[in-house]
Amino acid sequence: MPLQKPKNQHALAIRLLIDYGSKGVTMKDAVKDYFYKFNTRLNEVEKAHPKLKIRRLRMNAKNRFGHSVSFLNYKSIAPTKYLINLYNVLNKEK
Repeated sequence: MPLQKPKNQHALAIRLLIDYGSKGVTMKDAVKDYFYKFNTRLNEVEKAHPKLKIRRLRMNAKNRFGHSVSFLNYKSIAPTKYLINLYNVLNKEK
């Protein structure tokens, strides 16, 4: 059964975690969806739902000018089934 379209930013944050799965989500991925508040909304959901555990892995890369940059990769440690249930709950709330 396909998931409904996200109705709020909290649900969208969880939807990105579901969609990117084992790869994890970076801010670059979130910005592609015009979602600049990904980190803030994810932190709010994490505080409200303590069972949700997010791994934050610092990644290093070079930008187009050759400068070193670092960014975070967000991946859920919780099972996908839990994420889907949480997504459905958050999607009904607001």
